[in-house]
Amino acid sequence: MSVTPTPPNPVAAEITAAELKALKVSQALLNNFSRFLPAVFFQYQRFSAERFCFNYASEAVERLFEFSAAELCTDVNILFRKVHPADLSAFMLSVRTAAEHLHVWTHEFRIVLKNGEERWMAGEASPELQADGSLLWHGCFMDQTRSKQTERSLITAEQQRRLVMQASNQGLYDINLNTGAATFSPEYSNMIEHSIEEFADPFAFWDYFWKHSVHPDDVAGIKEAYRIHFASKGKTDYHAEFRQKNRAGEWRWIMSLGAAVEWDENQRAVRIVGTHIDITERKRTEEQLQLNQELLRSNNVRYKELARELEILIANAPVGIMFVSNGVIIRANEALADLCRFPDAKSMIGVKTTFLYHNDEDYRAFGQAVIPRLEADELVELEWYLRRANGESFMARVAGRALPAETYEKGAVWMVEDITEQRQTMDALRESESRLQRIMNSSLIGILYGSDGSRLTDVNRMFCQLSGYSRESLLAEQFLWRVVLSEQDQYLVHQAYTEMLSTGTTAPFEVMLRRADGSAIPVLVGLGYLENSPREWVVFVMDISERQRINQLKTEFVSMVSHELRTPLTSIRGSLGLLESGVGGTLPDAARQLIRIAHNNSKRLVNLVNDILDIDKLNNGKMNIRSEPIDLIEMLHNAMEANEAYTSSLRVGLIMEQQVMQAWSLGDHDRLMQVMANLISNAAKFSPEGESVTVRIYQEQSHHHIAVSDRGPGIPLDFQTQLFEPFTQADGTNTRRQGGTGLGLAITKALVEKMQGEIFFLSCPGEGSTFWFSLPACVPPASAIT
Repeated sequence: MSVTPTPPNPVAAEITAAELKALKVSQALLNNFSRFLPAVFFQYQRFSAERFCFNYASEAVERLFEFSAAELCTDVNILFRKVHPADLSAFMLSVRTAAEHLHVWTHEFRIVLKNGEERWMAGEASPELQADGSLLWHGCFMDQTRSKQTERSLITAEQQRRLVMQASNQGLYDINLNTGAATFSPEYSNMIEHSIEEFADPFAFWDYFWKHSVHPDDVAGIKEAYRIHFASKGKTDYHAEFRQKNRAGEWRWIMSLGAAVEWDENQRAVRIVGTHIDITERKRTEEQLQLNQELLRSNNVRYKELARELEILIANAPVGIMFVSNGVIIRANEALADLCRFPDAKSMIGVKTTFLYHNDEDYRAFGQAVIPRLEADELVELEWYLRRANGESFMARVAGRALPAETYEKGAVWMVEDITEQRQTMDALRESESRLQRIMNSSLIGILYGSDGSRLTDVNRMFCQLSGYSRESLLAEQFLWRVVLSEQDQYLVHQAYTEMLSTGTTAPFEVMLRRADGSAIPVLVGLGYLENSPREWVVFVMDISERQRINQLKTEFVSMVSHELRTPLTSIRGSLGLLESGVGGTLPDAARQLIRIAHNNSKRLVNLVNDILDIDKLNNGKMNIRSEPIDLIEMLHNAMEANEAYTSSLRVGLIMEQQVMQAWSLGDHDRLMQVMANLISNAAKFSPEGESVTVRIYQEQSHHHIAVSDRGPGIPLDFQTQLFEPFTQADGTNTRRQGGTGLGLAITKALVEKMQGEIFFLSCPGEGSTFWFSLPACVPPASAIT
């Protein structure tokens, strides 16, 4: 049979073409899903009894019918030529009937394959009446060959079984309904794996049959089949299907067919005969067929769900998506419209994609980059400068793949994402990394950067200069510290690294860096984690050769002062003291005044030498600080007594305020006396005549506090930050009234801290200053308590 299409109505043709185009776009999205389904899904449109066509068929049509979907959509007669000649008339009639009554079309038919074999097919489709009067069918074809073969096998087996039963009385039964006595053929006993002897006692047999042998869900069905048969007075046969348990505990399906052959005077059945047939395999086949049908229906539903989900996915995708055929956009989502500055997605349909490119050369370059990979059915991914509809340029990440050629002509689906900000961020990051690298290489300190334990990641130019190794050799070295450090210094680094792991930081330390030429230089090493990155660490290495040379010079200078200056100064001071006291005879007034000036200056020089020696010992850790219980109140009385003559010479009073009955702490009595002498003498020097210096002791929690206050001019604000630095004074001129070396407060601070204390000050210009220090309180010794 062939169909000759007639020219359609122009308006209807236009509408149909648009609908078909939309359907093709939607259905192409599902080709990758439908190709894995066992059925052929199709869309079929019937305009009249003589004009119809297939708008769509899934790829499975080629596997089942031996022609492609494109061939079917081009020539509908190719399907009719495949239908078995004996089934063609019924096939066409079923289509016309379903179309006339607008009901679901279902039909089974055979097709003839190229090798001459027959294949059974089952078709199902639902019609929808269109506005132009045509019918649009959505349906599927499914291979039923195996089911038909199974059905034929069942029929053949049933026929053979009946013939055998007729010849051998297989599975026969004869039951007396009044007495319950029954006769069964051996074949029936074989079915349920029981012997004939077990049926000898009727009462025991039927009790077992109804309570244990027959499945509880089937008892009511058997009794209902008996009731219907007896009620018909034998006009209908008895027919029941039920499950019966064999000796092994397996449920077997039994079909029982029979009829009452004897009736009493009251027309009640007395005797029934029939056959029992094991239909277990048939039931299993029926269950499989039912399962296949449910699977087909489930696949159909899932197909529709996937289509809907894909529509939702495309509509809500955060990146632009478009389907292109022959360089024209045939579908787009709102994200793409927003990206390209179109009013909406519909306004992009039918637009050529050339607007995305800056010029023809750019368009051709993009084509050369992607077309070979599209033709090879490969995924295309690249970054390209594209253009919006308003002429703005943007950097885009483009990914695409070719669409099936049988559905689209030169078609592809593309995803477009604006990565302009990402690119700018990456460029800024690269520039920042480059700037950081330049800073590292310009640093006067060696810098090493690493992660995950001891693995070195980068090193700057200064460290290469310090070590004498090239950057490449340092990065290639697996155990760097073994190369550039001695075993003793490696242990120091290991200790520092362990401390960093537990505390997050470590104090700087000094090691000797072994250079490539075999020499070694002293370096100061700082080790720490990068901020917010506990797996990455950084090491700073500073050459301290010059600093050690200067320290050596300083040490030699201090030694010279100690041995070459302090001894003669002491002699000079003693001699001048004797002369001033008149031991050498009476001196003229002018000479005595010069001697007094020289004596005072010698004492200042001795104090200066002592201060220099003290600060050097403190800095080098060579000063011995005792730790023994000290009565702080007694110490303060001693300090006030020792400094009272000095304060009196300046016409400044000295007052003590005691807010605690007793105060004990661990420390060095002589050094605390030195601390108090420094604080009291400073307070007295800066106090106006007639004022008083106040010494106060009090306790806060577990610490004792000792404060020294004056009513002097106070400390300038710009000098307060460097108050405790050596050789600093608020008045740095040689004509300052108060005098001093500028070392007293530095020594005081170091001594207090050596005794586990802290020192503070509070000063307001024009109102005076208060210096106080705190020491941990301790339990008084037993001798003090008694």
